[in-house]
Amino acid sequence: MRIALCDDQKMVYEELGELLQKFSEEHPLKNEFMYFEKPSALFEYMGENPLDIVFMDLEFCDEAEDGILWLKRMKKSFPHTIVIILTAYENRYKEGYEARAFRFMTKPLEEKELFAYLQVSMEELQLNQSVSITRRGLVHSILVQDIFYLSAHFGGSELWTKENRYFCEESLVQWEQQLPSSIFFRCHSKYLVNLSRVLTFEKQMITLVNGEKIPVSRRKWKAFQLAYMRFDTKGYQV
Repeated sequence: MRIALCDDQKMVYEELGELLQKFSEEHPLKNEFMYFEKPSALFEYMGENPLDIVFMDLEFCDEAEDGILWLKRMKKSFPHTIVIILTAYENRYKEGYEARAFRFMTKPLEEKELFAYLQVSMEELQLNQSVSITRRGLVHSILVQDIFYLSAHFGGSELWTKENRYFCEESLVQWEQQLPSSIFFRCHSKYLVNLSRVLTFEKQMITLVNGEKIPVSRRKWKAFQLAYMRFDTKGYQV
């Protein structure tokens, strides 16, 4: 992941860098970490160099470098970049929510909280990735988050979005191996469902946000409820 910190306190950079190194050692990840003292410099850099995650302070010595104003610009210009606010001023949280910050962290940084946010961020980034489907000789790129579910089909499988259905040569087993397991759940021998598209569930039946209903096998019912509870408490933005 390409990660940046924007903060005019160098000690925060050193602290975050050490924690990111420890996180990378515990996960099979290769992270690139960079540092900016001003949001304007960060914004200019992002124009030609996409970033996955940005940790940003709200208060800077230069009043023109207000974190909330730059956060709004970033979300508009780089909607897929995850921005996590670092601040010692909790009274500005409301502004951050309105500007659609992904998460908030107070200083000094806490390892457990940071690692939890990084894990959720990794999975959020997976939602923004695409898969390629060939349909009638044309290749279609589909965002992972736009997939509602996949169903078994003779000779392969069918991928369902809100508006379309695509036949795929890949089996459900192959899709299950390819898609993030924290977001997609094999609820039935014939169905692999996107947990972010679940509206309600009861009596071994899932209702998706578009009204479609997907069965859950009896032996998968408890596991599904647990998987959905873990997913729901992370608060993904999809």
